[in-house]
Amino acid sequence: MAVAAARVDDLERGDLPAVCAKTGEPCPGLVKDTLRVVPRWVSASAVLAIVPYYVARFYVSRRVEAKLPIADGRLARIRRFVRAAWVALVIAAAGLAAALFGAGAVGLVALALGVFAYVLIVYLGDQMWVGARPSRRPDVVILTRVHPAFAHALGELYEERTASGRGDPLPSDY
Repeated sequence: MAVAAARVDDLERGDLPAVCAKTGEPCPGLVKDTLRVVPRWVSASAVLAIVPYYVARFYVSRRVEAKLPIADGRLARIRRFVRAAWVALVIAAAGLAAALFGAGAVGLVALALGVFAYVLIVYLGDQMWVGARPSRRPDVVILTRVHPAFAHALGELYEERTASGRGDPLPSDY
């Protein structure tokens, strides 16, 4: 996977190349998504534990309402992950109910497995999606976990705009 700098206003307008950000294939459609621009130290906390990662991410991130080119196949895959997360939550809730109403250890095992599966699914689903981290400029974010073809197409788009005088160059030291 690659990284690519993008202007926040281009992300919000969906003014991006028609290349899927995750697969690199041609993709004319846009998917609306909320990117959380997360500092690098928060991502490093995921190594320690997953729950502190999500808590820190919630409090220190900046939200960007983006329109990203995402292929239908990748979108379907993410939707399957969402359904699997709901199934894991139902298993956890059933385990909790069973433990409270007399199933004992079997209910607690189902609760623990459901919670573990849910956290794992959410973490893996997040890693499959486009990430974002801040740059040195507030109007530019660094997209992470994007396909190299999308990063290349985005770089060419900004070079073309700069050459035609329609935009400022992106910083090379993002």
